[in-house]
Amino acid sequence: MAEQNRGINPGISVLHNIIIIIWTIASAVFYGCGSILLSIVSVKVGRMSEVLFHRQILQVCGVRVVTEGLERIDKNQRYIFLANHQSYFDIPVLSHGIGRHLSFVAKKELFAIPFFGWGMSAVGHVKIDRANPRKARQSIAEAIEILKRKNISLVLFPEGTRSPTGKLSLFKRASLTVALEAGVPIVPVAICGSWKINKKNSLHIVPGTVKLIITEPIPAAIAQNMDKTQLTENVRDSIAAALDSAREFNE
Repeated sequence: MAEQNRGINPGISVLHNIIIIIWTIASAVFYGCGSILLSIVSVKVGRMSEVLFHRQILQVCGVRVVTEGLERIDKNQRYIFLANHQSYFDIPVLSHGIGRHLSFVAKKELFAIPFFGWGMSAVGHVKIDRANPRKARQSIAEAIEILKRKNISLVLFPEGTRSPTGKLSLFKRASLTVALEAGVPIVPVAICGSWKINKKNSLHIVPGTVKLIITEPIPAAIAQNMDKTQLTENVRDSIAAALDSAREFNE
C-alpha cells in the first residue's frame, strides 16, 4: 500500500507540480471555453468537454481511481449522491468513477474562477453561498428543479468543506433537505484517500490511488419516512463504515 500514495523524487517534485499547475490553468481555460461554447448547442454536449477535462487531469496528476459498488446503481435511474469531501480532486474522481451525468452543488467561490467557473455554470452545476442561508435555500430549490427537469443525478458534500486529514466531519443538514425533497434514491459514497493526493491549503500533488465506494442506495420511499436526523445518521454511518473498510487508503 505504500506504493499507492508515495511521493515522487523530491528533486523533480517541484518541477512536476509546476508543470501540473501550468497545465491545469491552460486546460481550465481551454475546456471551460469548450463547455461554454458547446453548451450553446446542447448542455449534454457541453458536459463532454468537462468529462474529458476531468479524465485528463487525473491522468496528468497520476491519480488512479478504483470504484467499488457500481453494480448497485442503475444507469437509467436518477440519484442523489452524498459523499464525504477530502480534496479538490473529489469532483473529477466522482465524475470519472461513477461515469454518468452529474451536477455538483459546490461553493460559490469555484464559480468565480474565470473560464473554469463559467464552464461549471454553463453545464448546469449549482453554486451555493454557505454564508447566506436565504441564498443557500434558493440554491437547494434550484438543485431540486434541475434534478426533476433533466436526466442527471446530483452530488452533494454534506460536510460542506474538505477534511484536512481524511477523517469524516459532521454533516450539515441542508444537503439532507435536498435529498428528502428530490424524491429519488439516495446513495452514500465514500471517497478514500484523495486528501493525500492534494491536502487542504496546499498546491502540492502526490500521485496515487483513490478508492470510491458506492454503498447501498436508500430508496426514496424509505428516505421520506425518515426525519433529517435519522437520514443524516443513516448516510453518515454508511460512509463511515465504507471508509473504515478501506482504512489503508486513508492512513
